[in-house]
Amino acid sequence: MLTVNELKLVAETIAIGGCYILISASLIAFNKYLMNAERFPYAKAMTAMHMMMTSCMSLLLYLCAPSLYPTMGKARENCRTLLTYILPLGFLFALALYCSNRAYLYSSVAFLQFCKEGNVALIFAMSCVVGLQVFSWHKVGILAIVVTGCSLCAHGEVNFVWAGFLLQITSQVAECSKNLIGEIVMSGAGMKLDVLTFVLFQAPCSLLPLLVSLALSWDFEIWLAFKAHWPLILLNALNAFALNVLIATTLKRLSAVAFVIIGIVKDSVIVATSGFVFGDHISAQQQVGFAVIMTGIACWSHMKIKEQQESDKLKESQPLTGAPVARV
Repeated sequence: MLTVNELKLVAETIAIGGCYILISASLIAFNKYLMNAERFPYAKAMTAMHMMMTSCMSLLLYLCAPSLYPTMGKARENCRTLLTYILPLGFLFALALYCSNRAYLYSSVAFLQFCKEGNVALIFAMSCVVGLQVFSWHKVGILAIVVTGCSLCAHGEVNFVWAGFLLQITSQVAECSKNLIGEIVMSGAGMKLDVLTFVLFQAPCSLLPLLVSLALSWDFEIWLAFKAHWPLILLNALNAFALNVLIATTLKRLSAVAFVIIGIVKDSVIVATSGFVFGDHISAQQQVGFAVIMTGIACWSHMKIKEQQESDKLKESQPLTGAPVARV
């Protein structure tokens, strides 16, 4: 029989996890819906709207609830140094979002989601190159399962379009590079920020190159399309901001295991929704491939959680004074 506190924890996990899955899946479906030739097929303008809304809403949220930004004081004290690091990250994030949104013009939501699952292998390979991860054949074996599943999904795509595939791969490389560089420079500079503070600084840095690029390639058709669909575009941008807040809430309130399970459920929901809402055809081979991917992701996540637990135990065993315990 569960205690009252355990029941509250279960209810909180279901509520936060359910909202995270709903908002994440709805944003992807919303982006696909808007990125239609008859609505608003301007990926650069839509990405700029996302960043503009996120910048404004992040600032408003900070003014209303500064307690949600625990590292803001440190960020403001080191503003110049911080911007030196975040400006290139903002550019990479803008590139990732632009390519990801534009890929919806060519490929199905399900296919693009299959491609995204390969990020775990991509970030591991890049981390090994720069020395953030230790290479091991055990990890390679698990990631081989994920890559095999991705290959099955890509090979089983009925309406494969090279433009959509290359845009998605470019987006993933940019996103993984952003995450990797962010981890290096932010940790190395001793300025590790909470998620919402990082978003508040990153969003304007991503908006700037988008606005410059948009001005250089401006087409009056963008304004006409915006006037025709502005309520949906603004709602879509609010959806993007809500997702950032929910990610921060999920990371803060839920355990690593819960976050992993929610992530797997979210990916499954997105793939299933794409078939139901947009009529995307998912072949039998892709269904098998996706099951293989989810198996590999689950194994990888389980391994990373065990590594984190062992690291935490090692830190707890270190003495508070004296020489630090040597790591093997």
